[in-house]
Amino acid sequence: MKNMRIAALSVVVLTCLVTMFIRIPLPSRGYFNVGDVAVVFGGLLLGFMQPRQGIWWALGACGLGSALADILGGFAVFAPLTLIAKAAEGGLAAMAASHLGAIRSVLLFLGGLAMVLVYFMGEALMPNIGLQGAVAEIPANLIQAAGGAIGGYFAAMALKKTGLI
Repeated sequence: MKNMRIAALSVVVLTCLVTMFIRIPLPSRGYFNVGDVAVVFGGLLLGFMQPRQGIWWALGACGLGSALADILGGFAVFAPLTLIAKAAEGGLAAMAASHLGAIRSVLLFLGGLAMVLVYFMGEALMPNIGLQGAVAEIPANLIQAAGGAIGGYFAAMALKKTGLI
């Protein structure tokens, strides 16, 4: 359990730092980033460590790390959406760790899709963004989700091959 706590805290810090490292502004005042790579990597890592409990740890660690990056980076208005979106993405990545092949790919896809849908619904309801702004961000969010799934998967598989997890 102690190792799981340390790993989850490490995922929070990693996700926060990676999310804040590269930012490209989007029309709705949000930003495009590579934090999804850390979210998927963190979810898979925690899922590999403890297949059942890892899902809960990933929900918290991935959501908190990403939301913290929004708060520290001056985008606090997005923090509640980010908490939910990235928790879902990380939790589904942790579920994917227990499966192989097509099922793993489908779960990673669903994690990315959940992230895109949460942002779309939340932004559409925000008065300063609205439906038009939410629709405008779908392509960037889809690219971010796909890049996160691919990058996070390869990073987690590379770590797994070392035998550390």
